[in-house]
Amino acid sequence: MSGIKAFDPSIPQIEVDRLFRKLGDTRLPKSPIVPDAGDDYGPSLEWVGRLYNYWLHEFDWASSQKAISEWKHFTTEIEELKVHFIHEKARVRKEKAIPLLLVHGWPGTFFEFQNVMKQLVSPQDTDAPSFDIVVPSLPGFCWSQGPPRGWTLQDTARIYDVLMKRLGYRHYAAQAGDWGHWVVRELGSGRYDACKAVHTNMCPGAPPKDYQMKAKEQAAMHRAQWWMGTHLNEGHMGYAIEMRTRPQTIGVAFNDNPVGIMMFIGEKYQELADPKLKTATLENKQFLNDVCTTLSLYFFTPPSIMTSMLCYYNNVRHEVYTEFNAKEENLIRVPLGVSTFPYDAFPVPKAGAETTTTNLKFFRERDHGGHFACMECPDDMVQDMGEFFGEYYSA
Repeated sequence: MSGIKAFDPSIPQIEVDRLFRKLGDTRLPKSPIVPDAGDDYGPSLEWVGRLYNYWLHEFDWASSQKAISEWKHFTTEIEELKVHFIHEKARVRKEKAIPLLLVHGWPGTFFEFQNVMKQLVSPQDTDAPSFDIVVPSLPGFCWSQGPPRGWTLQDTARIYDVLMKRLGYRHYAAQAGDWGHWVVRELGSGRYDACKAVHTNMCPGAPPKDYQMKAKEQAAMHRAQWWMGTHLNEGHMGYAIEMRTRPQTIGVAFNDNPVGIMMFIGEKYQELADPKLKTATLENKQFLNDVCTTLSLYFFTPPSIMTSMLCYYNNVRHEVYTEFNAKEENLIRVPLGVSTFPYDAFPVPKAGAETTTTNLKFFRERDHGGHFACMECPDDMVQDMGEFFGEYYSA
């Protein structure tokens, strides 16, 4: 495979020691911004203290490093950008394995798929398809080089299509949520013949104006409204507004500041994970480890906390997601599967998803779970991917 190099993701111990030295030398505020703040102004100080103390005193980076290093990592250069990715072949039913591109978003990393990867390459269900998986870091994330001025998610789709072909796949499928949705949307637009099916766990779309929504569908739209707010009252969008206007300002502020990274990224895991799901709260050690691994990866790979923000600077604004997705040139035309979770930022109703595609083949509305579906609900996601791709992927 010409131009592909093995990559060692190991973090030097001197950098690990430095992270925990800096964490330990941080003074957290002892009093909230106002006496009865709770989580009205951001995560509560109780939540902050629990995450901070776990990261500093209980989190074991060596275990995370071992888990990360168990996968085969590579880099390659495409259009003068260094792209980092994991590539693993199916362990069973190899001759029928489906090549699957898994694309993360922000504040995720490639590690967001850690809880589903083993099940995809080696499914326990003998009737389920197996997959060859390719898990890249988006440009500017972790060990992937930051992109040039004006780089869009559509540009990322183009180089990922090159990546899949460079790995020897003439046809493939793709899955994503968050910003990765717009990468796989572009790949599934019909402009890339090699992409044969797309699954997404975030698919912003508004039902037709005359559509009468059911109570559950209306609740999903209320959740999106809660998240995005209204004009001049943007709700939870402050982080996005800063990134799409002054990313270098806060990028420099966070670049060597682990608690800054913890607050800016950790807030999303507090707001967008299902608080009723035992696998997605600070009471769950696996969830804590996943979050702290993600925080550590951003700290260990400067300037990725800054360059990752370009997703917001260069791409579609949240308030026009549905309008963008419904445009003729942006419709998904390959078979589309959608899994939606109630605590996502945008838990789309089926009628909304239908406005963003010409080919919705699979729609499953879960009663639990949030934005980080592959972390929170790995079994559900593996089931949905297996069912959808098993039936609708055809090379």
